[in-house]
Amino acid sequence: MLNAIVHIDPDNSKMKSKKTKEEQVIFGKTIKEIITETLKAEEQLIEKQDIKEGLDQVIFFMAHAPLIDLTWIHNNLLQYPDDIIFFKDNKERPVAFYIPSKVIDKKLDVILEDWVNFADLTERLQETYRVECMKGKAVVESKNDLQYVMKRLQKRINMNLIEEGATIIDMGATYVDFDVQVGMDTIIYPNTFLTGQTVIGEECSIGPDARITDSTIGNNTTVKDSTILESSVDNHTSVGPYAYIRPNSKVGSHVKVGDFVEVKNAVIGDGTKISHLAYVGDADLGKNINVSCGVIFTNYNGRDKNRSEIQDNAFIGCNSNIVAPVRVEELSYIAAGTTVTENVPSGALAIGRSKQENKPGWVEKTKLIQKK
Repeated sequence: MLNAIVHIDPDNSKMKSKKTKEEQVIFGKTIKEIITETLKAEEQLIEKQDIKEGLDQVIFFMAHAPLIDLTWIHNNLLQYPDDIIFFKDNKERPVAFYIPSKVIDKKLDVILEDWVNFADLTERLQETYRVECMKGKAVVESKNDLQYVMKRLQKRINMNLIEEGATIIDMGATYVDFDVQVGMDTIIYPNTFLTGQTVIGEECSIGPDARITDSTIGNNTTVKDSTILESSVDNHTSVGPYAYIRPNSKVGSHVKVGDFVEVKNAVIGDGTKISHLAYVGDADLGKNINVSCGVIFTNYNGRDKNRSEIQDNAFIGCNSNIVAPVRVEELSYIAAGTTVTENVPSGALAIGRSKQENKPGWVEKTKLIQKK
């Protein structure tokens, strides 16, 4: 195990960005975080001030070199353990700098100086050194480098998911953050983005065109052409196409959240169906409820957000408005076109619409819909 130090190069002249090279984000982590976590897994991370006489060796790694090949470095150190080694990528850009124990004891004061980069350090050491070059690129100095590294890491992440049992239809069109977990036999279709701390269960179907961020998806669940943010969806549930589940929502098992349905800060109980064209915001829905087309939970009065409660086995007819705060009790029925402004007791039918009136001969009399 090597004594490894992450070194930051202050030169950001090639990176056209308000962020430094090390601050660029790839799949949920900064470049510095990627190299740091890579080193933590295999090496002993120390700080520069920890270097002292008697230390076996030390190796500095560039903080903007996320594609470093540690196996290649270890193989070189096995061959030349007593040599100073300047590691570079295939473009001869600095990647790492190895200093053996005999040089540490001899040039400790120089090593602890405030040098800028590895070239500066070699000049100050005034010692002979080896140069070893990688076969590929390793560092990020520009947006072009960033694109190259992003593609390499995208492939690495997706291959890891495949090795763990997921199926990815098109690895080049699937974008998964480092910390995402995907269960066995889940199929991921193209143009899917899984970000943050998302966890996908087993035997799911995700995508195409799905975006899931910081959310938990249960087993055997389908998410198609939809967005889920900071929420949970349980087992055997169908989401989409074109659904939008906003933060702080909890969707149960065997639920349907269909096309053009928006759910926000809501609880949806097991077996409930919201098949299409509805908005459910700031609401607690029980089990086995039918929410018909065009239902709107009116949760905001211009000043405050209020919650509504729909209890088990209720039926909400088409184009109904649920004006919060109200409670619709179990086994109640809301007639189509009703605006609910008061609590509905269990087993009751709520009708809140004007009575229909038919006027015979009105079309002939007005001629409004007759073509000229």
